[in-house]
Amino acid sequence: MQLSDSAQADVIEIITVCTGNICRSPLAEILLRDRLADLPVVVSSAGTRAVVGAALPAQMTLGATARGLDPTHAARQLGGEMLRAPDLVLGLAREHRAAAAALVPRSGRKAMTLLQFARVIEQRGSDLAAEANAAAADPVGRLRTAIGFALAERGSVVPPRSPDDDDVADPYGRDDKAYATAIAQITVAVDTVAGYLHRAAGPR
Repeated sequence: MQLSDSAQADVIEIITVCTGNICRSPLAEILLRDRLADLPVVVSSAGTRAVVGAALPAQMTLGATARGLDPTHAARQLGGEMLRAPDLVLGLAREHRAAAAALVPRSGRKAMTLLQFARVIEQRGSDLAAEANAAAADPVGRLRTAIGFALAERGSVVPPRSPDDDDVADPYGRDDKAYATAIAQITVAVDTVAGYLHRAAGPR
């Protein structure tokens, strides 16, 4: 979805990024769009080595439809122009966060992995949401503040046992168990992020 400069100021933009843009990032996009449908948020996705135009594989399609969601998708290649407007860049693994920063260095300040962002929220979300809710008068301002607060906390929370724990492993070409694990990780993390943003944006 393309937005004019004036429209961009009135919404929060989130982009999810993986490798092929056919498994992890589109499922995260679809789930976030559903969970945040009542908020002024636009969600998109792209891949660092996208299978351009490809749809979701059968396992990811089932993961979406089992949750009552439309799995329609066409993979897109990540480009620098996609990283200039978003308020939040969510890589599905650390390599995707790094790729975004390499394309548009300033986007690195707005980039975390999905699981890393969720980990910050799990540890600090209640306080940060309340602070963001009190900091701005309108929902967009509260959401932008909440995202900024969480990004600023990335180095202040308890780290994972292994750096790999901040990544959703790529299930593409693997067995159904790998897909089920990725779908579960993405769903739990998205629900954590969506809950945080709803608390921040809600009425005082």
